[in-house]
Amino acid sequence: MDRRQLSVVDAAALLGVHPQRIHQRIRSGSLPAMRIGRQWVVEEGDVRRLRRHRDPGRPLSEKSAWDLLAVAADDVPSVAALSPSSRSRARSRLRELVAGVASAPIEEAVPRIERALGRRSVRALFAASPRDLPELRGDPRIAPSGLSSSEADLSSGDVVEGYVSSADLAGVVDDHLLERADRARAGVVLHVVAAERAEAVDLARYARSPLAVAAALAEHDDVRAHDATVRLVESLAAGREAFDEDSRHA
Repeated sequence: MDRRQLSVVDAAALLGVHPQRIHQRIRSGSLPAMRIGRQWVVEEGDVRRLRRHRDPGRPLSEKSAWDLLAVAADDVPSVAALSPSSRSRARSRLRELVAGVASAPIEEAVPRIERALGRRSVRALFAASPRDLPELRGDPRIAPSGLSSSEADLSSGDVVEGYVSSADLAGVVDDHLLERADRARAGVVLHVVAAERAEAVDLARYARSPLAVAAALAEHDDVRAHDATVRLVESLAAGREAFDEDSRHA
């Protein structure tokens, strides 16, 4: 993961605020920091998260996010089950998302994806013994995605990531002796999907779809993950039928 450290001045420049504002956040605890000599330093990822949270744009609801995922995954039954207005909105949002990501610099493109899909699931971080990771990868309750997805084309042998139903979360945690962890210690990243939603879709298929993988990668503080995020979303432009209002889903 990208752990680059920034000075207070650099952090202020990234956020477009006065350095005094950074010191205020450090004192309040809203921005984690470490003292090196006489100066404070902060992690770039934490600063970028603050900037993303300030960005305009209302996140999509959980339903709208999954409507968008259904269209992007070309899930014929799920798309056909949508009301005409919901189907039209989802296709329009997909067109806008792909076009917006393709035309924006990466530091703006990734937050667009997070805003669109952030409510599809709840991200939970855990620590596990490295020797337990192979067994965890083989657990059928976890649908590989993000860094664990072959579609991401990223080497991540020390991380297990995937989508899991909220109904299965407690069992996965207990069976594999997982412990809650912060970003620095987490080797297991689970995107917890509401049980009723997970039951209504083929979660394994959705988890490996380009947009679901991209949404998972967008939540990492890693340059390579963000590059893959943009690449995967841009690849959706090739699936023109998902954008077509007069396609077979209509």
